[in-house]
Amino acid sequence: MLMKLLRACFQPGSTRLIERGLALRQQGNLRAAEGVLRDAVNKFPRDAIAAVNLALVLLEQNHAAAGAAELERALLLDPANGAAHYNLANLLRNSGCHEEAIAHYRRAVQAQPVIALARQELMFALLEACDWEEAEREADLLRAACRARAEGWMRAIAPLTATYLALDDASCKQVAAWHAAQAAIGAVPVRRNKTADGERLRIGYISPDFREHPVGHLMSAGLPLHDRSRFEVFAYSSGYDDDSDCRRNIANSVDRFVDIAAMSDAGAAAAIAEDGVQILIDLAGHTTGSRLGVLARRPAPLQAHYLGYPATTGAAYIDYFITDAAATPPACTGAFTEQLACVPGCFMLSGGAPPLPVVAPTRASQGLPGDAMVFSNFTNASRITRDEFGRWMKILQAVPDSVLWLKQSHETIVVNLRAEAQRCGVDAARLLFAPRVPAKADHLARLALADLSLDTIGWHNGHSTTNELLWAGVPVLTCEGRTFAARVGCSLLTAAGLPEMIARDEGDYLDIAIRLGRDRAQCAALRHKLAANRATALFFDQRRIVAGLEAVYLEMWRYHCAGAAPHPIGVR
Repeated sequence: MLMKLLRACFQPGSTRLIERGLALRQQGNLRAAEGVLRDAVNKFPRDAIAAVNLALVLLEQNHAAAGAAELERALLLDPANGAAHYNLANLLRNSGCHEEAIAHYRRAVQAQPVIALARQELMFALLEACDWEEAEREADLLRAACRARAEGWMRAIAPLTATYLALDDASCKQVAAWHAAQAAIGAVPVRRNKTADGERLRIGYISPDFREHPVGHLMSAGLPLHDRSRFEVFAYSSGYDDDSDCRRNIANSVDRFVDIAAMSDAGAAAAIAEDGVQILIDLAGHTTGSRLGVLARRPAPLQAHYLGYPATTGAAYIDYFITDAAATPPACTGAFTEQLACVPGCFMLSGGAPPLPVVAPTRASQGLPGDAMVFSNFTNASRITRDEFGRWMKILQAVPDSVLWLKQSHETIVVNLRAEAQRCGVDAARLLFAPRVPAKADHLARLALADLSLDTIGWHNGHSTTNELLWAGVPVLTCEGRTFAARVGCSLLTAAGLPEMIARDEGDYLDIAIRLGRDRAQCAALRHKLAANRATALFFDQRRIVAGLEAVYLEMWRYHCAGAAPHPIGVR
């Protein structure tokens, strides 16, 4: 995304080496790119752009400390270097240093030449701090550029940002298609192997997140359930090896696990084609670490997106988007460039029941009042808008003996949200914050202490978060949204047998939350129903969900073998 900018800023003498390093990086050959760029830094130690490029390939290989050192060195050489400010901001943000990150994003926004995505990332960093006033100013500037079709407007926003900005479906698809096409520049389709009739269908999954990550957790639970008499399963890992149990479980649950992180896009595509994969499932879309350049080379006859990205990829080389009827009713179909493939009932895998903790957490141990009505929300703060928080404050006002339990990503959130609660006329002490805990199992164990979880119902629901809450036995209240990202809650609650927890609109959402908050017996009855549904509801039956996925794969392949173009599957 910074490639054209970085080329424009090269210093005399280093150009050839940096160009070569950038070309290798674009091909996905990060180790070779690192070697070339180290050579550039050694030969031209005063060149800030060489340092920035070396930092990028180091960060992409998960060498955070070394990457940070190169970015800091670049800023010593050139304090106004926008690319260095931008990438250092990304690193600081991922490390939890939010205020410092925002300061560097502001410098990147002011830089000349302009860093394309800096304003977008500043906006999201502000949203993550619940600094809504400044975030909305940045959002308005982005919307204005989009409406005016200003030069480079599609470069300035990521595809999912278009959804946050509430652009129309045509504009969202246009942005996604532009970014997907950028990943395909220079891509040449690879030669594929043919597989004999009658063999098991070969399914390949490609992801940077076969590790400790929400997608990794879900796939770790689902992959072992594939019917090996009918399917041969491959996993292609394009992310770093975190040496976790999650990664090992995935590697042990497939027929073939291939680490393609160090391969170029062309090399990875050739490896997938050599394996004879017939349907390649992308699990990343436009998220961090995705390898759309691999899919652009068409290593498999059919290619689909599943699970990892909540909107159209816009990619001409991705045939299907795997979903279900609740997440994508007929009104949503026009938002996708892919054909929709609807899994019967529910598209989303689950991580399963949380492990039993050695010591069960109590409300007292988590700083929660024992006799209060505890509402909760553990989604990412960027999904909490000012309107969203205002709704929650109305609920607290209407349910006097209640508190709201939120995730504490960093201290700035605590300060800003408590100030906003006071502004809304709610005692800030009624906001309680759950700090980070070392182990995911500890976090999952404490979820059950809430009485009712309030989903974000603006631009993006909780997805994995809602999944975890339902397994923890906590009812979740959501609302019918307009987009896939805002309808995943509908899918999960329908599959869990709690359709009454899907509000029709904002007013209905408030009414249900207040009614349940005031009637604790009714709220407890919902919990009992959810617990009873474990025996019968589709959401809790991972074998049925995987069987539904397999049925979709077989139907895709049937159409292909009949010579038909990709076709809607299971769409009502």
